Amino acid sequence: MTEQELMNLDFEKVMVYDEESDNGYDYYYFRKQIGGSMFFAADDFNETQELSVYVEEPRLIIKDINLVKELIDVFSKIKNAEREASVSEKNG
Repeated sequence: MTEQELMNLDFEKVMVYDEESDNGYDYYYFRKQIGGSMFFAADDFNETQELSVYVEEPRLIIKDINLVKELIDVFSKIKNAEREASVSEKNG
């Protein structure tokens, strides 16, 4: 998947400067919070200049943009259901 595809899905481009990382160079990665402390991240171009999205825990690598879209949709539905349940509890 490309950088533009990730940006179209509202991934945030995060710049990391050498002063912060002491890697000897600046770099960037993309991330999107999908629930609680779970993030999708993409930071490694392959030989065709495409990115893969991964989840750190459990370690998953997703190379298909359609699967990324489906997972974002699933986590959005979970968040909405939790929000609705919370409102229902408050309204008793």
